[in-house]
Amino acid sequence: MEKKEKKIMGLTTSSHFLVHLIEGVLPPLIPLVMLEFNADYSQMGLIVAIFSYAFGLFAIPAGIISDKIYPRHLITIFLIGTGLFTIMVFNVTSIVGYGIIMGITGIFAAIYHPAANTLIANSIKKKGEGFGLHGIAGSIGVASAPAISAFIGTVAGWRTPHIVYGTIGIAIAIFSFTIPKNNITPQVSAQINNMENNKKKSYYPLILFFCTAIFLGLTYRGIMTFLPIYMGENVHFNFVQSNKIALGGVITTLTLLSGAIGQYISGKLTDKYPPEKIYVFAVLFGAVFVFAIAFTTNIILILSAMLYAFFYFAVQPIQNYIISIYLPVHKHGTGYGILFMLMFGVGSTAALISGYMADKFGLSSIFYLMGVFYAIAAFIAYMLYRTSKKGKI
Repeated sequence: MEKKEKKIMGLTTSSHFLVHLIEGVLPPLIPLVMLEFNADYSQMGLIVAIFSYAFGLFAIPAGIISDKIYPRHLITIFLIGTGLFTIMVFNVTSIVGYGIIMGITGIFAAIYHPAANTLIANSIKKKGEGFGLHGIAGSIGVASAPAISAFIGTVAGWRTPHIVYGTIGIAIAIFSFTIPKNNITPQVSAQINNMENNKKKSYYPLILFFCTAIFLGLTYRGIMTFLPIYMGENVHFNFVQSNKIALGGVITTLTLLSGAIGQYISGKLTDKYPPEKIYVFAVLFGAVFVFAIAFTTNIILILSAMLYAFFYFAVQPIQNYIISIYLPVHKHGTGYGILFMLMFGVGSTAALISGYMADKFGLSSIFYLMGVFYAIAAFIAYMLYRTSKKGKI
């Protein structure tokens, strides 16, 4: 990579790591927050949903703006906004106040994905590799959040992880000012134009693709909201003495780290093979291991979660790549905005559903339902693959 590309990847990978730390800060801390505010699972699910709806719904305006101005400016706004509001959690005194702060934080966090993916799509020559590296950083952030937040929260109080992440955001924002404006590279522009000219445009494949995003978003939010506490309840080793909060956070982090491997492999494959083919296999195998999570314990549960994470996070570079070839360059930001609105916005409904399911039927019921959603996504992904083979894209 050239020097400019390395700086852009440095900003986007560090910011991607951070946005998922912030997104995942609450789930491992749920028992502590419930204890302080005398709340239940449904209320915790509601707060996660408030953040996630904002995180998703405001991605569309962020994407539209990313098509109009230099995306790096938006990344800086994301870093400063989330940094300041997560730090404000230190003074929250009620569950309502915490929900409001998390909602505003979600609005600023919504800016990140459309802006960063537009920046990579328009500035990096090897897009598949760029999306893969970017995805790895996000996967590590998702994986690290349970352990880091649980450890800091149990040692220094549940507010402290928010403050730490906010401070990191301000520091990265300062670094972002060192990155100069970077126009679309001729190589990337030519690559996109060639792909567009060689394909017969149709809205049908794009609709199918966005439908898979809805169901994958539902599974992601439902699983990630309650996976740490589910792990703490269902993994027991006689040689490990730890409280359920810390144990669930650490085990979740270890299992989710496999997602980074999935990101790397799929990013490499996407530059070489039809993305729709890789996509359908990743979603199909992911569905199998979501169901396995629902009825296993201990080592088998950990292995099932690792394989779920591997295949789930493998789809992300593929999704970003598909947007970059299904839409013209001046619509990339809008496309990413729609994608992340569906994934994180519409998908956030699963946090509410999962909280209700956990209260009424137990935590394992969440994973059976998420498995059904995942299976639906796999079927639609197969339809997308068949469409691409027939040349209808």
